[in-house]
Amino acid sequence: MTPREPVSPRAADVGPDSAPVRAVAAPVAPCAILTRPDGQAHTLARALNAAGIDTLAFPLLHIAAQTDPATLAALDNALRSLPSYALSVFVSPNAVTHALARLVQLHAPDNEADASDAGRLWPEALPVAVVGPGSAQALADAGIAPPRRRVIVPPGGPEARFDSEALLEQLDLSALAGRRVLLVRGDGGRELLADTLRANGVHVDIVSAYTRRAPAPDTAAWAALEARLAVPERCAWVLTSSEAVRHLATLFAARYGTRDGVHTPGTPQVLAQILAAPCFTSHTRIADAARSAGFDRITQCAPGDDNLLAALKTWADPIQVKHDDR
Repeated sequence: MTPREPVSPRAADVGPDSAPVRAVAAPVAPCAILTRPDGQAHTLARALNAAGIDTLAFPLLHIAAQTDPATLAALDNALRSLPSYALSVFVSPNAVTHALARLVQLHAPDNEADASDAGRLWPEALPVAVVGPGSAQALADAGIAPPRRRVIVPPGGPEARFDSEALLEQLDLSALAGRRVLLVRGDGGRELLADTLRANGVHVDIVSAYTRRAPAPDTAAWAALEARLAVPERCAWVLTSSEAVRHLATLFAARYGTRDGVHTPGTPQVLAQILAAPCFTSHTRIADAARSAGFDRITQCAPGDDNLLAALKTWADPIQVKHDDR
């Protein structure tokens, strides 16, 4: 199918902040609302566009390199001490990207950091563990990959799980007892990995390589979202982070009021349209967060962009058929 150009809402199609949206020229092509941080949804967006599915970016997380001086000092000390660790664990592609960029910067402070040089700086004897294939690919892009380096990642397949629990199943905890493990992540996050390692006698150093913040969508972003969701059956949310979904629920409450409580005047119809759209997730925790946010048309598919793409194409197919038969 020939990709369709996204339909941009006109200013006249969007009501004021306190009024329901009046869709004068509602988009007819199916549209996936991508909620990943800026710059991190391009590959999926291109694949969706090639399949005839429009995309709308509505980022729910802002990712940035760590800047807090004390936190950076701890990260730098750990990176300078890499040979002393028995294992390094990265919890996300962002952890890989920002930590390796910092590693290169420490060795070339006068030059712009280039993570592609990290492979030669990484100790050959230090194995790396990651939660999923996205992080493994980020390592490979930086030159840290088998066979030269040992990279531990949960196995793929129809029953694949890419989370802390699945990674722990791949680790030899008894062999790590009494040794040091470096855990690289962003600010905050789940404590399961660190707690389990420590419970098994492992000495864990946790460092933060990046920050996560909840962005505040501007008027144009809300207008584009609400115009699209004036026809909710032709839109689908793509939710890939439970933290991001919790931010989304907070944004909904601030803009529209709660589903069961007091609404901002004129907004219940808009909120109902938004929550009527289906959403696609890749993990039970994300699905649970979406349910708590008020969504009830939730499809959970296997992890990975290929599976998200396949599920979205299946959803979009009857919409595209109706569009083509108009």
